[in-house]
Amino acid sequence: MRSALQRLYMGLFADPDSIPDYLADTCVQRVGSKALDYTQINRHVRHVRARVKHIQYEVADAVADNDTIADRHIVELTLHDGRTAALEVFCFLHFVNGKIVEIFECSQVLKGDQALGVLATAVE
Repeated sequence: MRSALQRLYMGLFADPDSIPDYLADTCVQRVGSKALDYTQINRHVRHVRARVKHIQYEVADAVADNDTIADRHIVELTLHDGRTAALEVFCFLHFVNGKIVEIFECSQVLKGDQALGVLATAVE
């Protein structure tokens, strides 16, 4: 399951046009007090992708229960301007009819530029 989640995360950022294959058009991503709707999620992925020179996901832990997957993953990224960060993300994905309808995330910067923590919900 961990490798499948890594492929999912990498795939979404490698090809944002694949978002409709995985996310329902009613999907909501909740990060702290912020909520992004489907359109904002799409903008978020494209925004981060445009700024990131290199991104790598490592899913450290994952568990499934019925229609929900919970995981803890580490995202290491390097921006085009050379700044780097490693973020730890706790993620809960809720599925309906094979597509993600809700994403709940909590993240923290483990090392690198602390200011890059805002990328978790950045859309512009």
